[in-house]
Amino acid sequence: MTTITTAFQDAVHDSQHCFRLLLKAMSEPSEIVSLNKSEGFGAMHKASTQTLLSLADNATPIWLSPSHQDDAAIRENIRFHCGSPMTEEQHDASFAVIAERDLASFDWSDVAFNRGCEEYPDQSTTVIVELGTLSSSANQNLAQDGVSLTLAGPGIESTTTLNVGDVPVGFQNFLLERQQRFAFPLGIDLVLVSDDAIACLPRTTHIEVN
Repeated sequence: MTTITTAFQDAVHDSQHCFRLLLKAMSEPSEIVSLNKSEGFGAMHKASTQTLLSLADNATPIWLSPSHQDDAAIRENIRFHCGSPMTEEQHDASFAVIAERDLASFDWSDVAFNRGCEEYPDQSTTVIVELGTLSSSANQNLAQDGVSLTLAGPGIESTTTLNVGDVPVGFQNFLLERQQRFAFPLGIDLVLVSDDAIACLPRTTHIEVN
């Protein structure tokens, strides 16, 4: 029985639409955009799936956290729709997806994702992190519980706030230490998703955890 499902209804126009929104989110950190052109593959969040459909191809290996790796629907649909190979080595991945259910057990102190090199900093791994909730300071329904991030840097006029819900301490520490661990222009760009919502934290964004 096949696990292949529908991706974009209009592959060209839908991928272009999502790509433009991803560019907006990456250039305006904490700006939350909604990707609504496709359902998720298996248990993968909709926004994670659409990010891969828009950016991944046969030259971009993908690393999946354990629960996504064990989901045949995710693996087979990525191979079919994106043509991307799977890799078990974090350093070899162009994209990585950390499932919401794996976030608590993921060891952020020992990540081996590619940080790029001086000649090609763009070859670093883009890490997609699935969360239970995601909201911005512009949202009147901003959750009062959970962890909020104060963001500053390029694309942000002064500072802005992003609420990421109840995330583990290890992830909070990684956010705080990211710029110290990876000297610019090297680094890891993060894409935070929750269902169809997405916000980006490029390597140039300074983060304070509240």
